[in-house]
Amino acid sequence: MTDEITFRTTRLTGRPPRPMALRLYQALFGKAGEGDLNRDIQDWGRHRIAPWTLSHAGHEVGVGGFRIGFAENGLEVVFHFLPDVWGQGLASEFLTAALDHARRELREDRFFGHVRPDDEASRRVMEKAGFGYSGNDSDPDLMRLS
Repeated sequence: MTDEITFRTTRLTGRPPRPMALRLYQALFGKAGEGDLNRDIQDWGRHRIAPWTLSHAGHEVGVGGFRIGFAENGLEVVFHFLPDVWGQGLASEFLTAALDHARRELREDRFFGHVRPDDEASRRVMEKAGFGYSGNDSDPDLMRLS
């Protein structure tokens, strides 16, 4: 497994998921962190599409990137940041750059994500990037890039 930087914004660097990110995944996802990390490592190995481990100022601060949307058209965008860096604009910076990366490198232009309506901060980040709720009664958390 390589430690290469495969994604970059002004303040963030992204590396493919790797075993040494277990502590970060556990901090973000609790007990599910190990399973999530293993899935992301496998997806990266198969498709080179999975959330990156994101670092800011030399510290791991979150994970974000894409998953292949087998049940939906396009790529699923995901991002999760540690509470210590909330409110610094990193999620908006990440999402804008990630969408540009996917359009340029992955040749994809269809994106969706899942955001609970009560998660106001993530909803605002998604809406700022052009996403809106799909109106899908069976999946009320589904947002699509319009």
